[in-house]
Amino acid sequence: MNRSKKHTKNVGSSQSYGDQSSEITLNIYMNSVNDGMNSRREHIMEKENPNYEIAEVFYRLNIGVPIGNDLVARAFELILTDPNVKARDTQLGALLTGLMVGHPNMEEVVMLIKTALDIDGVMKYKPTLPRGEKLVGVAGSGKKGHKTFNISTPACLVASAAGVYVAKPGSTATSSISGSKDFLNTVGARPLSSDDMIEVLLSTKFGMFSIEGLIPKFDAVYGGKMLAPTPLSFALPGIVNPVVCDALFYGLSHPNISLSLSVFLELGYRNVMIVSSSNDKIHYIDELSTLTSNFVGRIREGEVIDVNEFSPTDITQRSASNFNDLKSGASLIENVQIGVRVLQGKLPGPCEDTVAINASGIIVMSGKVATLREGFELAIEAIRSGAGFRKLEEFIDVTKGSRKALSTIIGEG
Repeated sequence: MNRSKKHTKNVGSSQSYGDQSSEITLNIYMNSVNDGMNSRREHIMEKENPNYEIAEVFYRLNIGVPIGNDLVARAFELILTDPNVKARDTQLGALLTGLMVGHPNMEEVVMLIKTALDIDGVMKYKPTLPRGEKLVGVAGSGKKGHKTFNISTPACLVASAAGVYVAKPGSTATSSISGSKDFLNTVGARPLSSDDMIEVLLSTKFGMFSIEGLIPKFDAVYGGKMLAPTPLSFALPGIVNPVVCDALFYGLSHPNISLSLSVFLELGYRNVMIVSSSNDKIHYIDELSTLTSNFVGRIREGEVIDVNEFSPTDITQRSASNFNDLKSGASLIENVQIGVRVLQGKLPGPCEDTVAINASGIIVMSGKVATLREGFELAIEAIRSGAGFRKLEEFIDVTKGSRKALSTIIGEG
């Protein structure tokens, strides 16, 4: 009788299994049930919480195992679009930097770019040029290792003065003192819609096409957040152009030009020149320059040509320079003034040579010359004859801007 009471007391109101081992078995069973319920609850929470999905990428990045393109694309899409993502900027930076540290491959970069573009979609225009002419798009990754004066916009104007049709996507500065849009607005050109700018392009052989608002959802999350190259830098800025071009001259602030070439090729680009330069092979700028080490790679009619390194002396016949010779002005106005003085032919030396060597690359991509050396000679002639500066004045006039701002910049206002 006492034994029966003791047994009842031990198991309480639970089902009796007759001895202590049965009680232990019951406890294990109940714990297992609870664990299963908790596991299912956590699984449901994970499916509902985008941060858990994103974390799966970081788990793999942390231990250095392959991630999988689909998982990367899904995490990137969630970061860009899901309102429930926590610390969005932090997760975006961690994802892109983690991929860069792990040396991204072509498939990963293409997947990221397609994900970014799919969020918004990009409408493109195809201008009709005179027979035999090619339209060269000019873009750069930005995020330079050293900040320079505006190089690419003056180079576009010089190439245009040499007879090339040039389309440059542009924006206000995100990681520098002045972007291409800042440069042209400051000298008095008037911003126009893509439709109107195509007419300017056909008239002057140069058009600056604003990309602000072209991919607004993506830009709202990514724009201005990254100060060093990311996987997107290998091609996205060259793709986000509202105008379809026959060839592309693309600057990359990173040494892996081969990866960039493979990405553009995978995305269907058949004629591309990718350039970069550096003095220390740590800090790169997204242009050719008078710095000691210059790099160029090409896709010609769908065939990748090996990346070559060369000294600017091979092109300019003058000694290489250092970063200080190309550094940015202290303000927006000073930065613009350097570029304008180059166009006026008033700044011979590293700045002029750097603008000319980039104009040379644009001229080569147009098919008007075969080598950078030939293009450089045409560019220097366009600068020193005043044709480059006149092209700037023409662009201001045709956009119905005001030369008053330009006069102020050059000290005549």
